[in-house]
Amino acid sequence: MTMTLLVSPFLAAGIPLWAKFLNFTIYAALLAWLLAKPITEGLRKRAQNIRDALDQAGQERRLAETKLRELEERFARLESELAAIRQQAEQEAQAEYQRIVAAAEADAARFRRLARMEIEGASQSARLELQAFAASKAVELAEALIRRELSAADQARLVASYAAQLEKQRA
Repeated sequence: MTMTLLVSPFLAAGIPLWAKFLNFTIYAALLAWLLAKPITEGLRKRAQNIRDALDQAGQERRLAETKLRELEERFARLESELAAIRQQAEQEAQAEYQRIVAAAEADAARFRRLARMEIEGASQSARLELQAFAASKAVELAEALIRRELSAADQARLVASYAAQLEKQRA
């Protein structure tokens, strides 16, 4: 009974079922024949687009992997470069420290030498002044002593002795 209910609307129109089926098959075949080329072409283009996208994705992946390796290598080198830069900076700092210490020692030696020379010059100058002072005081004391102890007769005898020496030298 249920089957009759399903089939009966088709039979009600008065067209046999096999004719309707044949009509549907013709329309379906015609539609398939008309749409086969665009659908096939569309599917082919879609497949080609997918292949191209996969190829491009593969190329981009290889490029990304290459860049990743390069970055990893640079990172590895960066650590060694940083260590080398750090070591070079330490060496330069040590060399600069040694240079500053050597310059300071040279300056100190030069200042000591200059101070020694200045002290020696001042000492020599003081010695000369002291000798001049001692000589002038000795002369003053000798002159005072001679004036005090030299009598008029001694002076006349000295003058006569000096005059006799002068005459001997003239002759």
